[in-house]
Amino acid sequence: MAVRPRLLLLLACGLFAATPALAAEPCPPRAPRIRVAVVDRPPQLELDLGIDALHALSGERRTARRAHLGLTTSRLEWHSDLNAHIGQEDGGRGRFCAVPGEVVLTLVEAEHRISIAAELPSGGCLWHEVYAHERRHAAVNRQTLGVAVRTAREAATRWARFAAAQGPSADIAMARLQAGLRRAIEPSLAALRAARTRAHAQIDTPEEYRRISSICPADHARLAARQRAIASD
Repeated sequence: MAVRPRLLLLLACGLFAATPALAAEPCPPRAPRIRVAVVDRPPQLELDLGIDALHALSGERRTARRAHLGLTTSRLEWHSDLNAHIGQEDGGRGRFCAVPGEVVLTLVEAEHRISIAAELPSGGCLWHEVYAHERRHAAVNRQTLGVAVRTAREAATRWARFAAAQGPSADIAMARLQAGLRRAIEPSLAALRAARTRAHAQIDTPEEYRRISSICPADHARLAARQRAIASD
């Protein structure tokens, strides 16, 4: 039996520039403001997917020794709004320079779902054990959001303190500034992925799989009989 979570992590950036303010100096003064927000949705319970569907969702092949009875999935999105101050050297005739004015980072738990295999009778002994196991994975997902928020705020603050991007047009300068922000917060996403991987691995241990396989013998027997009947059809 394998009861393993899957983390789908997406980076979505919506970046907007303020109306350019032309200045004699190429780069306007910096006074960046950083805000980080979280939209944390509690996990939704899904009961209509069978074991084969859970394997298709996880991307792991079903075998005689591996069958997903539960799966926890999470899809995160970063939304980054960047308002920039843009100046132009030589009194409006030279290169443009963009500096951050306000950076708003929003981490959204766009999807958080616990799926219990439809083959398990709802409310039974094995159903409750699988659900309890998956709730531990969901708790990890919610707890590690704090890791991403903290590291993203620190990274954006460091970046904004010195960030500036120049170009032959305001649009090019702004695009280069946006690219710098994306590079700055990417380690925060990596830190979140690493934190979740470590925490999920501490749940999905051989000992835990053996424990679940050894309890609720009547439910395991009924499930095995059902699978044999399906295979013989």
